[in-house]
Amino acid sequence: MKFFKKMSEFEQSNWKNGAILGFYTYMLLLFINYIYDLIFETEPLTSGIIFWTGILIAFGYELVLNLKSKKDVKN
Repeated sequence: MKFFKKMSEFEQSNWKNGAILGFYTYMLLLFINYIYDLIFETEPLTSGIIFWTGILIAFGYELVLNLKSKKDVKN
């Protein structure tokens, strides 16, 4: 019995795109946090908020792309 199913080509591509967007989200949030810290000497975002936002963006964008791809295949 297999625990994970093999990802199709479009699912692999969608995950790659989601991971890239999640990475850029991390970079943007860290940049905002760092600049705010330099100016006001306090951090507006906690590390937990930054972490979970990046994770949610990556998986959420992948989910949206997968649903869109499946909808396009059906039509």
